[in-house]
Amino acid sequence: MLKQLALLTLTLALGACAAVPEGLKTEDTRTLLPFAEHGPDAAPATARWGGEIAAVHNRAESTEIEVVQFELNASGRPLKSDTSGGRFRLQVPGFLDPAIHAPGRLVTALGTFSGMTDGHIDEQPYRFPVLRSESVHLWPVIKEPVKCDCEPMFNSPLLMRPIIVVPQP
Repeated sequence: MLKQLALLTLTLALGACAAVPEGLKTEDTRTLLPFAEHGPDAAPATARWGGEIAAVHNRAESTEIEVVQFELNASGRPLKSDTSGGRFRLQVPGFLDPAIHAPGRLVTALGTFSGMTDGHIDEQPYRFPVLRSESVHLWPVIKEPVKCDCEPMFNSPLLMRPIIVVPQP
């Protein structure tokens, strides 16, 4: 009985670590359109894509976020790496403050893939897949721990540095 209770507790604790934020949940993740399968011939489908914000443009009725796509982990957070599947445009109804949704922040969105649109990255022509957002999750910035270049043995307040006495002849 004790082993079963421990196993249940461990399962619930590990499951909580991989929880998808409320606005990004779907009933069946198998029906989501993977980023790699978008294209001009793809039918409109529900998708959960994420990545790093590259640019934010506020329009009259909506906000358009240009996102560098990255793979998502089990909780839906983008895993930043040196490779990307490309970029996509995220259309969000209403106004999003570009100071908060700033370039470099990680974002995940649940919405409907609605086709492709032509645009540019600097002066380079680019064909962007468009995701009409139902929900957008802006991930908090994770601060790297401060690294110490000190010796742990001798920087403890409980230990003193050894005193080395060299005898003189």
